[in-house]
Amino acid sequence: MAIHVVPTEFATVQEAIDDVGTMAGDSIQILAGTFDGFNVDKERLKIFGCGVGKTIIAGNPGLGNDGVVVNANQTTLQGFTVQGFTGFGVMLNANFNVLKELESNFNGSNGLEIEGESNFITHCTGSNNEADGISTGNLGDHNCMTSCNSIQNKDDGFDIRGLNNKFLFNLAKENVSDGFELSTDGDSMAILFGNKFLKNVLDGINDVSSPNCNIISNLVCNNGQSGIFVGAFFSVFDSNIVRNNGTSGAGSGILVADIFAVDNTIRFNKLKLNMPDDIEAEGNAINVNTFDGNKCESSSPPGLCT
Repeated sequence: MAIHVVPTEFATVQEAIDDVGTMAGDSIQILAGTFDGFNVDKERLKIFGCGVGKTIIAGNPGLGNDGVVVNANQTTLQGFTVQGFTGFGVMLNANFNVLKELESNFNGSNGLEIEGESNFITHCTGSNNEADGISTGNLGDHNCMTSCNSIQNKDDGFDIRGLNNKFLFNLAKENVSDGFELSTDGDSMAILFGNKFLKNVLDGINDVSSPNCNIISNLVCNNGQSGIFVGAFFSVFDSNIVRNNGTSGAGSGILVADIFAVDNTIRFNKLKLNMPDDIEAEGNAINVNTFDGNKCESSSPPGLCT
């Protein structure tokens, strides 16, 4: 397993990938500087820079309009910034990959787009992108994302459409739409644990159509509309701290929609200073969902607070 160095051995990252001497299992080190994008089509490569803000991927895209495109399994990307592409910053189409300590900023679409399965994304940041900071598409299933940040993007912080994804200890802050949107077509089975959703323009967490989720122990504060919008079914919302949401005058701390929100369990959450109510159950939602042990000050209809 050899180590190839850009730009001392190869002028570009793509040249290093494409060289016949680069084999599966090799590493490509990118030194400090600015380099064109690249497309990874050999399996088991580790491509690592000198750190965020030191190694910068900009200029010519790797494939189409996207900066870094991964079409090979078991790739590791680590330690660089991707910025200024008209498409996605990082496009992940493959499986069993690791993305670590990446920054994807000021791109024309999503910062990171995950379309593969069983990938691990940790300590990555998407900010100031024209669409979502970080997104899993319809094919982005069974991924784990931990300690990532999505800040000041023009759409959602995290936009999740794949199935069976896990999100642990992430931050969505000051995004123009929702901090976290769940909009899968099937049984989402997403787990959100220990995340922070702060000062987003719309909802902190918007479960618009994703059933069978576990949303537990998250901090949801100062979002413009609802802290947590419940619009699907068979999900658990447990032990979340939900404060000072609805600052735009719309939404509540936890807003449970009429008709579509059925058989959810909303329990042991701590809510305070949300507008117009800490918990709001629209229409018949109070009769078809379970509310238990929520510590709050106001609810509509009355009686949902412990």
